[in-house]
Amino acid sequence: MRILFLPLITRGAAIGTITRCLAIADHLRGFGHEALFLTNGEGAKLVAEAGFAYVEGVMPDPPGPHRPLYDLSDVAVFLNLTDEQYLRRALKAEQSAIVDFRPHVLFSEFKLTAAITAACAGLPLVSTACSPADPRFVSPFLTQHRAVTHDEAVVGFNRILEEHKLHPIEGVAELFFSRSHVKIAPTIPELEPLLADVPDLHYVGYLLFDRMELAPLPPGLLESVHGKKVVFAYFSTGEVRPKEYVSVLPEAYDNTEFHAIVAVGDHPELPNLADPTPNTTWVRFVPGRSILRCSQAIVFHGGQNTAVASLIHGLPSLVFPGKDFERDFNARSLARIGAGLHFPVKDFTSEKVLEATRKLLAPSYRLAAETHSWKILRQGGPRHAAELVLKASQSI
Repeated sequence: MRILFLPLITRGAAIGTITRCLAIADHLRGFGHEALFLTNGEGAKLVAEAGFAYVEGVMPDPPGPHRPLYDLSDVAVFLNLTDEQYLRRALKAEQSAIVDFRPHVLFSEFKLTAAITAACAGLPLVSTACSPADPRFVSPFLTQHRAVTHDEAVVGFNRILEEHKLHPIEGVAELFFSRSHVKIAPTIPELEPLLADVPDLHYVGYLLFDRMELAPLPPGLLESVHGKKVVFAYFSTGEVRPKEYVSVLPEAYDNTEFHAIVAVGDHPELPNLADPTPNTTWVRFVPGRSILRCSQAIVFHGGQNTAVASLIHGLPSLVFPGKDFERDFNARSLARIGAGLHFPVKDFTSEKVLEATRKLLAPSYRLAAETHSWKILRQGGPRHAAELVLKASQSI
């Protein structure tokens, strides 16, 4: 069987969207099936490194000046993923891939054109789903307490939908997963109850690419810990920036019972790694689940993959999401189930970080995280998702 993967393609970092697809593709490959990716940029590099074939997809125009964003449809508009000319070029590329590859099923990770392509080709579509992409989602950052609308983008989509004799939409978010034959949510109902009544939706717990996540740790990484409690820290390109965490984390943890291992990635504001301190070690990259296995707590930005991974390993979380609506949603979810603490960025100080980390070691936080660990794992993860993709191929 052949599966065409249609991950999100943007000019910014979208590593999570590729790794979720790779997690499923890897299991499908183990079942003896063939996968092709339509991707670009850094995504194409990761796909090739994982041993999968790809064809280059269409890249949208660069976004304009940054502005506040309130849900995933708002992000799509900001990233020019709703521009009508881009949509037409993206649809053409997807149709060409279908003609050449002849897939039996399509898999979409927040690709707005996928539902149109699937309908035109008469192919089943499986898509990932999350609460911030649900048309009913309303960010607490919105003072009017209603979802944002994008009339111009809707007009462009409806023009294309009408040409293909497909039903119009009222909002951009309707194309993320609402029209898919099968929806896969890499989470659990306790974290994302909004999705519980979505038709044909299946919670699978997590979609983590274990070939990356469970790779060996860098040699000697844990030698400097010297029996301290390990705190893993990861902020990606969030509102807590290198100039803050390079000073705050050593001030918080030096001369304490903790040792922080901080993954900084290729952050443009940190061209050179900071010097290690007695209780702080800096690395570019580290396999996420491998380091979480060795940790007692995590301090991070609220990304969904990291949030789920922290629970899988029973780790309580200290989260500084800033004004990112999706990370804020994840942080509030962790706090709601009692497995984490959620703070505004202004509270990212050495005193509050140390105080909160010590608070997280109370048995109740660890117990909450461990309780939800088995709830996530029993959903089946990428293997369950792969089985759903195969089942969907027989639905049309």
